Amino acid sequence: MSLEDTISTFSTPVGESGIGIVRMSGERSFSIAKKIFRSPQGKKIDWTSSFRTHYGWIVDPEAEKPVDEVLLTLMRAPKTYTREDIVEINCHGGPIPLRKSLELTLKFGARLAEPGEFTKRAFLKGRIDLSQAESVLDIVQAKTEKDLEIAVHQLKGDLSGKIDGIKKKMVDLLSYLEAEIDFSYEDIVLPTSQEKESQLKQILRMIDSLLEIGKTSRIYRQGLKTVIIGKSNVGKSSLLNTLLQKERAIVSRSPGTTRDTIEEMIIIKGFPLWIIDTAGLREVESQVEKEAVRRTRSKIEEANIILLVVDGSCPLGREDESIFRKIEKKKTLVVINKVDLPQKVDQERIRYFFPCQQMVEISATQEINLAQLKEEIANFALKEATLPTSNPLIITLRQQCALELTKQHVNRALGGLRKKFSEELIALDLKEGISRLGEITGEVVTDEILDQIFSHFCIGK
Repeated sequence: MSLEDTISTFSTPVGESGIGIVRMSGERSFSIAKKIFRSPQGKKIDWTSSFRTHYGWIVDPEAEKPVDEVLLTLMRAPKTYTREDIVEINCHGGPIPLRKSLELTLKFGARLAEPGEFTKRAFLKGRIDLSQAESVLDIVQAKTEKDLEIAVHQLKGDLSGKIDGIKKKMVDLLSYLEAEIDFSYEDIVLPTSQEKESQLKQILRMIDSLLEIGKTSRIYRQGLKTVIIGKSNVGKSSLLNTLLQKERAIVSRSPGTTRDTIEEMIIIKGFPLWIIDTAGLREVESQVEKEAVRRTRSKIEEANIILLVVDGSCPLGREDESIFRKIEKKKTLVVINKVDLPQKVDQERIRYFFPCQQMVEISATQEINLAQLKEEIANFALKEATLPTSNPLIITLRQQCALELTKQHVNRALGGLRKKFSEELIALDLKEGISRLGEITGEVVTDEILDQIFSHFCIGK
């Protein structure tokens, strides 16, 4: 891969649609477009113009054979996505005109772009930093409106601003330490040890705040794990199907129909939730059923929220209470199912195990009180994912690791200060921490990091 190449590829999925786009970026984009584009009646085009769209045809210049009727958009560097010359060919959305148009750009000097190469060039050319480049992928992959809102904030540079704020405080303190090293015999005023300690503590608070926001906001990208628990035949699979509004799980009156966990994502009140149906927790003998119960217990441990389903038409049994004891310390929403039938369950006994937990009465098959159940699930989700009202952020795993390494170096600097280590050692830890922050924004970056990030992008972005 070379930044000197002109690259070209599809920027829209290949298939039948109203429009499809072939995009070129690089210094040869305009010259290639001149070779394959014809305006009607030989109308002259001002190829020095920028952000102009022209009507015409893509043709194979060797045979002067028309390929497709198109709109050609010209964008001059540096005010473009990549800070390079960009040409976009808006074709009809069929796979053949798109492919033929792309083939002509490649034939006359472009190279097929790699995944994420347009955004990678935007980073390498300095239009965006690395955290903003990652937010482009977050926008493309956003599952909810809130997820999109957070990603857009980061594309605007909100995370970069916070990282720069932390870095500035570390650089300021580092400059004082280096002045103390270089001018130890000069009569200059430097911060006291108490002032340095106060600055280091403030830096740690800023890092912790970012890590906490990132931990909470990742819920909007990854979703909350919501596990449906209950004894056999209480309606767990019916509840899953009702929430999904499709027949995802087999429903049967025979106990133990569900032998494996079933996971599906739904959006409730803007929250992505992984709804996980499980096998009943019961004493079993066959190896298959033992494995199903083992997996259920594993999902309980991973769960953010548990939906405990109880059959309201039956008295509580020992199996119910055995399940209650296993999950009574978990965040549980009690769901009394089958309220369309005469009720026999002892709700006071349930409250003995879950005195502070919400209880909702529903009928999964008749969809009674389903809206109320969704409201309560959303309330649980809000408790798990309360974001700042302004500038919410998502911290990726890569960024989280860099922040945690920075925190380690700042903590070591703080420990060295308290133990009266030399200024050189404390300064070394601060430099290492600053370098880790640079990995987030891309000031310090390796080819491996770039490959790791941009390999997840789609072709054309």
